[in-house]
Amino acid sequence: MSFFKSLFAKKQPLTTRTLTTPNELQLNDIFTFGDSFALPDTMRKQQLQVIDINTLEFKHEHYAQVIGQGSDPQLVYLSFPTNPQKLVKFSLLLTRNDVEALFDLDDFSEIFEEPGNARLKPLTSKHSYADMVAKEYIQQDFMTTGYMHQEDYRGKVPPQYNEEKHGREFEFYSLEGGQGERFIDIFIFENGDTEVYLSFLRPANEIAELWIKGE
Repeated sequence: MSFFKSLFAKKQPLTTRTLTTPNELQLNDIFTFGDSFALPDTMRKQQLQVIDINTLEFKHEHYAQVIGQGSDPQLVYLSFPTNPQKLVKFSLLLTRNDVEALFDLDDFSEIFEEPGNARLKPLTSKHSYADMVAKEYIQQDFMTTGYMHQEDYRGKVPPQYNEEKHGREFEFYSLEGGQGERFIDIFIFENGDTEVYLSFLRPANEIAELWIKGE
């Protein structure tokens, strides 16, 4: 009897994933930027694939960092910190040469000096990332502790610190400009590795198309 029941039982429909906003991107999904002139060339009209997803954890929030790669070797980072307009933070990882080209290094070094009141103006508007750069930056964060998890914890709580499983601890420094929509974000990890990102907040619709992997 159980054989006939299973044979004629109504099949349950397969669950299908929907992808309507960038915050739902998963590994190997594809996204394409629009043609807005507010975007730098490395993003404008570029198609990228999600190659990794991290989680950035601070004291009062954690959020995903989605890493996309396209035909350009420059990786593009999307992150989703809490903000009233639900804007997406688009970021590019700067090389030392980029930092030297954009900012005076003596001024830049003040970011790491107490009490953390650095003000920074770019040296040039001719850089390829100039569309992302504010006219002036004012420091907001100084030695803020956080963790970078190499896992996706959207909708979940990252593990509490323990010896077996925890994120990479970092000190976070940030400067803000452009009416609160442009940033310099700096992560200094326990081993001394330092990452400097040029970031700006933009509406999610700057990403014009989204595709689920395999579709």
